[in-house]
Amino acid sequence: MHDRGVRKIDRWFPIDAVDEAVGNPAGSGRSEKALTTWFAARPIAQARAATLTALLPDVNGQTQRLIDIVVRGYDKAAKDGAATDLIEFKDAVSRLASLIEGRYPEGPPVVLDPFSGRGILPLEAARFGARAIGVDLAPLAVLASRLLADYPYRDWSGEPDLPAGWYPDSKGMFDDDRPKLVRDVEAFLLEVGRRLEVKAEQYYPRNADGRFPWGYVCAVTIACDGCQRRFPIVGSLVLRHPYTKTGDRGQWMRLVTSGDTFRAEVEDGTPEQQPTFTAPPGSSKKTARCLFCGHVHSRDTIKRKGFAGDYDDIPLVASDAQPRQGAKDFRFLRDDEIRAFLAAQHASLEPVGALSVVPDEPIPAGNNDTVRASGYGYPTYGSLMNRRQAVQFALNAEAIRDLAADARGAGASSDYVTALAGFAAATLGRRVRRATRGARLLTHGKSDGSKQNRVQTSDVYADESKVSDGFDYIEAGPGEGPGTWDSIVDTSVNALTRVLEWPSSEARNGRFRQGSATALPLRDNSVDACITDPPYLNMIDYSDASDLLYVWVRRTLHDVMPDVFGPEAPSLQPKDEEIIVKRGGGAVNDHRTGDWYHQQLAAAFTEMRRVLKDDGHLTVVFGHHDPDAWVRLLGALHEARFVVTSSWPARTESANTGVASIKVTVTIGCRVAPERRPDGMMSQVDLEVRREVAARVKRWRQDGLAMPDQLMAAYGPAMEVFGQYASVLQPDGEHASLERYLLLARTVVKDATTLVLDSLPLETFDAGTRLAVYWLQVHGLGAVAKGEARFMAQGDAIRLEEVRDLLKESSKGFTLLVEPADADPDEHTPLFLLARAISHRWITQGADGVADVLAQAVVSGCITGPSDAHLWAVISELERVLSQSHPTAKALAAVQRSRNQIVNLTGQAADRVSSGRKQQVLEVGDAR
Repeated sequence: MHDRGVRKIDRWFPIDAVDEAVGNPAGSGRSEKALTTWFAARPIAQARAATLTALLPDVNGQTQRLIDIVVRGYDKAAKDGAATDLIEFKDAVSRLASLIEGRYPEGPPVVLDPFSGRGILPLEAARFGARAIGVDLAPLAVLASRLLADYPYRDWSGEPDLPAGWYPDSKGMFDDDRPKLVRDVEAFLLEVGRRLEVKAEQYYPRNADGRFPWGYVCAVTIACDGCQRRFPIVGSLVLRHPYTKTGDRGQWMRLVTSGDTFRAEVEDGTPEQQPTFTAPPGSSKKTARCLFCGHVHSRDTIKRKGFAGDYDDIPLVASDAQPRQGAKDFRFLRDDEIRAFLAAQHASLEPVGALSVVPDEPIPAGNNDTVRASGYGYPTYGSLMNRRQAVQFALNAEAIRDLAADARGAGASSDYVTALAGFAAATLGRRVRRATRGARLLTHGKSDGSKQNRVQTSDVYADESKVSDGFDYIEAGPGEGPGTWDSIVDTSVNALTRVLEWPSSEARNGRFRQGSATALPLRDNSVDACITDPPYLNMIDYSDASDLLYVWVRRTLHDVMPDVFGPEAPSLQPKDEEIIVKRGGGAVNDHRTGDWYHQQLAAAFTEMRRVLKDDGHLTVVFGHHDPDAWVRLLGALHEARFVVTSSWPARTESANTGVASIKVTVTIGCRVAPERRPDGMMSQVDLEVRREVAARVKRWRQDGLAMPDQLMAAYGPAMEVFGQYASVLQPDGEHASLERYLLLARTVVKDATTLVLDSLPLETFDAGTRLAVYWLQVHGLGAVAKGEARFMAQGDAIRLEEVRDLLKESSKGFTLLVEPADADPDEHTPLFLLARAISHRWITQGADGVADVLAQAVVSGCITGPSDAHLWAVISELERVLSQSHPTAKALAAVQRSRNQIVNLTGQAADRVSSGRKQQVLEVGDAR
């Protein structure tokens, strides 16, 4: 029997299969992610590959073929003619499950994810028959994991049917051959919708045809500082764009004043009026203009009014979902609709146990970037909705609790009731995404009618994991249309159906609990593999961003899932042990800093080492373009006495939905470090690192891996070498740092890239120019994190302080300066800066000005002459890289066309500059 200590991941990983599969719906995990709202989930293809390669030993190529099949979803070897037999996906799944069972005769392997999040990694372990265990600090993540990888794989066949009236008439209880859980979840969700309609009807009057309006366009109003009358802050008057193909003229909203009041009217066509919230010409900062007197209010003034409690919400127009596909018609408000909105402001609802019916939990300080409404004076999570929205959600949660009690009364077990109510609570949470002031009216199409004109609601998490806010927004009703309960139900049922289509009876349900990765509830030496996707430094504020969902889910499940959401649950998700770096600037004393992240991650890895068996493996999935994140991650692994045995970069983020900005993540195989490792000499280790990284770069280049991703992926092989030694000794006897080898890995990538400018090797240019040209190739003109900028500079032995003329620092990091620069060259001026100075002189003084600055450069020794090949190579490169409309590019293009004239003029200018300098020297001498 082969040694289980050597796993597939140590020698092989299906990189090509993962790269292909993440772009497909099945490989991306789109269905699995649709069940609940959580952030930064692994694509299923990578999770599957990481799980199987971590569990299976390195036996033979046939195993690799099976893994390739289940990752891609089909038999590529048979399709390409490399194999004569065709292996179906379900057969490959079954055979791999049998292989795992055979390799662990003492019982199914135990697989742990201590940062389980949504549960994607444990799901894949459970699907192949492993005992999957997930731990996460966030209660919402625990719920998400149970809905994905626990409840779907339990046997519910012994549960009684729900009341007959809950099932849809079109399918019936007896004619529906879908899995019982799918059938019952759908019935439960549909009944919730029916009860919500009854409960909410007094606040959302039906139309004459008995149907509910789809929703209401609402706005925040403020009192004008000029005339004291209240006016709405509206950023767009478009309700529906025209569409020429269907003869639809579109609709817009006209704001009409009458004395001290205003109203909104709906007209066909395109807007003939300006919104009240716009940016003045030449500015990007929006201001609010009074509808009555025209007085302008700055954003700071608007914020102050929010903190002073001066905001009021009002509905402006209503929208009905028409029978024709996707059509939305807007209309004026009826009197009964206005009265119903006002009635909701004073609705009296029963508390939810010890909880207020509308969440009154304060938004913690330091969340202006994450929960943006808190920067405008909204103090609680309940205040992120208008009062009627909040009442509707309270009634929605109440309907779920009522049904849970009824299902229990119909004989359903406590676990089954928890599962059904859990899926409903997750659906409610997903609806929150379309139902706060951050949910804008999305008007697809164009004002000229050339594109299809669908109307939807925006997602409050559209900007990654930040909770958006707005002054005008769409409030969805309890009926049909985007953002309604009805619209979310179908997605939930379809997602669950696809999750349950797994073609193997070997799947077993995972187990998930709320807890900290630094205090795992497991015995020593009890886990066969830890497979985890730890937080990516400062990429996502998991708990802060999702507390809006948590407060509503807790009110739904407080007595249904008490171990997570019951009386002992915190008012907001725990932050004290959250292992992240708080992004966007937290509270003044927020503990979630870079040092905290490093220390706690090391503690978590130490716990994983404790629970791993002697031959167990740790697999870490990670990706970040800031080297500081890698220093902290790899340093934490090193401190926890893990050694990297392999690293496999794959394009895993291409199918993600805007959660993370990176395109490549690295799957890292690790083992516990041997008790005795030799010390290494720096010169020898340097050579080994260079050799190993260079070999990988050759493969990465063949695969078309982008330069930024090569730089990130290079850390893995460097750590594989570094980890072979207990320490690496410098000639002076001191220990070489891990950071040194990450920098060396990047240097190898850079050195392996033959960069030339007009046939001149990049290394023959000055250091500042080398940095600038390489920066352009790797990062372009975008902002670069400070840690990455520091590493970039160190690669050319430069300190950032030395290149202030080349880089601009902001809160987002550093950007490369490429604009025309008014600079006088000296002997230390980088050619890159001189090229920008030349573009400035051309714009301001023409050819003569360029000749003057070149003459200064010649006389000072910055360049060898006006025809200096290195200078003209930089000019050509900068003009080539920038867009043709960029002022620097346009100026340098003109300079190149006038090169001969400029070179001739420079000779005369150089004589003048030289004579002027000699005269200055004489005058100084005379003065002395």
